[in-house]
Amino acid sequence: MRFWRGVAGVLALGFVAAGVTPAWACACGGYLPDQESRARAYGENALVRHVGGTEEITLSMAINGSSKKAAWIMPVPSEAKVELGEQALFNRLQWMTRERVERRKTYWPFRDLGIMGSGRDGAGAAAPSSGVNVREQMVLGPFEVVRLTGTSGAAVIDWLRSNAYVVPPTLAANLTPYLAEKWEIVAVKLAPKQPGESMSGATPPLKLTFASERIVYPMRLSKGATSDQTVTVYVAAEHRVDATQLPDAAVKPELLYAGRVEDEALPAPANYLTAYTAEYDEPGRITDDFVFQRAATDEEFQRVRYVTVNDGLWSTVGILLGGPLLLGVAAAVIARILVRRSSTGRA
Repeated sequence: MRFWRGVAGVLALGFVAAGVTPAWACACGGYLPDQESRARAYGENALVRHVGGTEEITLSMAINGSSKKAAWIMPVPSEAKVELGEQALFNRLQWMTRERVERRKTYWPFRDLGIMGSGRDGAGAAAPSSGVNVREQMVLGPFEVVRLTGTSGAAVIDWLRSNAYVVPPTLAANLTPYLAEKWEIVAVKLAPKQPGESMSGATPPLKLTFASERIVYPMRLSKGATSDQTVTVYVAAEHRVDATQLPDAAVKPELLYAGRVEDEALPAPANYLTAYTAEYDEPGRITDDFVFQRAATDEEFQRVRYVTVNDGLWSTVGILLGGPLLLGVAAAVIARILVRRSSTGRA
């Protein structure tokens, strides 16, 4: 599994330098390069945990290059609590959902001949009259976080621009469905502690907690992306889940893992982990969010990679010579028994 090239997309990332031209390049819907750094987001990881009527989304981005002015936007269906997530979480998720390796033996000189095995590996606040209501502002680690609602996509875009966000022209239209459904918008941007401070590598995970009766992962902002998108979603719930609503109906996600896990970040009862990945060659076809529902069974699944191991020359010699030798000995024993019985009969 490509760890940092997985994850689902709900973010609209951006650099806030003036005059920047949008260059969408992440699963969430947007990443705007700084004219100075030209950094890119090359991967995201997201854990969606749902128990009862509460959902948590923890996410982290990987940045190639250094960013001084990174920012992103995330819609959620209800009022959100925003906090920093656990730094090592995604390393553990990668380990828990890894492939299981099974070894198959082959024997010289039959290796790769298809006789003994294949030998191949498988595979600032605005006034309500402005159309934007700022609910909360905070600083979390290296981030400035703002929770807001809006009456229209245009009003939210105006607020973002007036607060030093650079936004692509398609963002207003892509935000409109969320605002019509009364979703909250979480806007995040880098808040360097020192002048000129930048960020590279993986961003500290952010965790958003909100009320939701269904397991949803927002994806509609990804419609604005202009490059291929790879999305991986880890879902922790009480049972195995199926992806019953897809961002693009023509793109079926691949199941990576399903099973109960033991991890302090995934306490029971929401400790059944289901992981999916999907690749979107045409992000413009994305029209919906991911929605997950309980599967018919809790059948477990883990990918298997087969590795062929050659046992060597002497093992092959043993097979070639040992078999006939054993047959010869057995034949001699049987013949001797028959001779004895024949002699006893003549007596």
